[in-house]
Amino acid sequence: MPTERMTQENDSNFGTEIIVRAEQLAGHSDDPSALTVAYLTRAHQTAGAEIAGWMIEAGMQVRIDAVGNIIGRYAAVDPDAPVLMTGSHFDTVRHGGRFDGRLGILASIVVAAHLHRRGERLPFHLDVVAFAEEEGLRFRSSFLASSALVGEFDFTRLDQKDADGVTLREAMCAAGLPGTDEAIAACAVDPRRLLGYIEVHIEQGPVLLDRGLPLGVVTSIAGNVRKRVTVTGLAGHAGTTPMPMRRDALAAAAEMVLAVERRCGEPRYGAQALVGVSASRAA
Repeated sequence: MPTERMTQENDSNFGTEIIVRAEQLAGHSDDPSALTVAYLTRAHQTAGAEIAGWMIEAGMQVRIDAVGNIIGRYAAVDPDAPVLMTGSHFDTVRHGGRFDGRLGILASIVVAAHLHRRGERLPFHLDVVAFAEEEGLRFRSSFLASSALVGEFDFTRLDQKDADGVTLREAMCAAGLPGTDEAIAACAVDPRRLLGYIEVHIEQGPVLLDRGLPLGVVTSIAGNVRKRVTVTGLAGHAGTTPMPMRRDALAAAAEMVLAVERRCGEPRYGAQALVGVSASRAA
């Protein structure tokens, strides 16, 4: 069913419209067997084009910045009105969920489309941002898109390579983005114009489900720190090296993992931790 016809028939059923769009958007994937969308792959670009098209249908003015963020503005009557920003990311983890990140984009587009059909304007500009990158799947560097928007982009990341040896700057240029420091720096928004930023997001953990609650309001956010650790041991004969003389790297690493689990399991620290390896090869 065409999106426009579906929208007209379900004008008051936002949930149905969001689900239909999410299913349609999930058709763009680097992996035909599961939803995987890495930054600036072909699937990523086609998904972004579909989002931009929906924004235009919803009466928004659309622009794409130098890192690939798709920004749709449902404009107020007053061009000097302040800005309320909302949205989320549309890249995914490997074998991700169709609502992760995308719910925040699609819900905002559906609301803007509803206002547009009713001919209503808000007393502020509504900027819906489809962030091009958050998950770090391809270049092992999360929040590229949002860091550019807040003016804190790390330009050393432009030399990072994906599994095929393609640098971030090269990938940007191949996707039609400028790939220059100056253009990326110009992505930053003026915080003085912002009323705030809000985001609808699918719950990543089991808390609401476990408590039987349909909705939660986030009051704090987790800071993400990643460290790569190499544990070096000593090779020895399995049968003749005495136990006190063995230096098994795996055994030491296992003790480290358990120590992390014990420490973060204590409520007084309020921390979350995971030890593992994330596959980062983009299709």
